Amino acid sequence: MTRPRSWRSGWRLEDRLAFPRLRWLRHDSLVVLATLGLHVLWLRMLGRSLVCPCGVVTLWQFSDDPAQNSQQAADAYSLLHVIFGMGLYLVFTWLRPRWPRIDRAVLALISSTAWEIIENTPWVIALLNNATNAAPDYHGDSILNSLADTGFAMLGFAIATRLPLRWIVVLALALELSVSLRIHDGLLLAGGRLVLGLFR
Repeated sequence: MTRPRSWRSGWRLEDRLAFPRLRWLRHDSLVVLATLGLHVLWLRMLGRSLVCPCGVVTLWQFSDDPAQNSQQAADAYSLLHVIFGMGLYLVFTWLRPRWPRIDRAVLALISSTAWEIIENTPWVIALLNNATNAAPDYHGDSILNSLADTGFAMLGFAIATRLPLRWIVVLALALELSVSLRIHDGLLLAGGRLVLGLFR
């Protein structure tokens, strides 16, 4: 007699191992191009600028100029996207341990792009923008910065493929601490501020 499936059954190892590879992921180059194209198109529709409207374009934002926050190719927040990418690797590897690494990488790219699309909506910008006057001002990403953020997430994914779990955790904590000390913001601090802001 077949045992009835429950909501818990999808988390069993045998179910995760048996989950078939998605056919559309086999066209990985096409999916990557479509994802990046959608990323740029959506940000343009939202009115995001290609590069920093301040007229300065750098590889890393060294200054504390609020006009450059999340506008340059990279900044302190880029390190948080590395953590995000490592987290995506762990999640997708746990969910689909037998899938080819390229499939999991494409899913990570799609996930990072989805976050960038959500992050740059007016509602989320308002939610993230200095909720308790502690974090740097945030008014949305430039397209350069947003694409670079996805690149850093994929860098984190690639790093995680070469490290054991304990070193992934150590590296993630070190990056989180360094960002928190540098700009008084981070995944944990931002999460705490959002929770406090929702219950005010």
